[in-house]
Amino acid sequence: MVDTTAAGDTFTGYFLTTLTEGMEIGECMRRASRAASISVSRAGAAVSIPGRQEVEKALEDI
Repeated sequence: MVDTTAAGDTFTGYFLTTLTEGMEIGECMRRASRAASISVSRAGAAVSIPGRQEVEKALEDI
């Protein structure tokens, strides 16, 4: 872990975005958790938030 500054915002943003897209809650949580886990591996706030393609790729690698 490098910096937890944006972890909550990242999780909330990904969770709400995927929820409004109609995904099941469990899948929304899985994607939001993965996005937040990427963000804490980087320093900074907004710059640490991963893009959607990066999260999708990370989900494939699990």
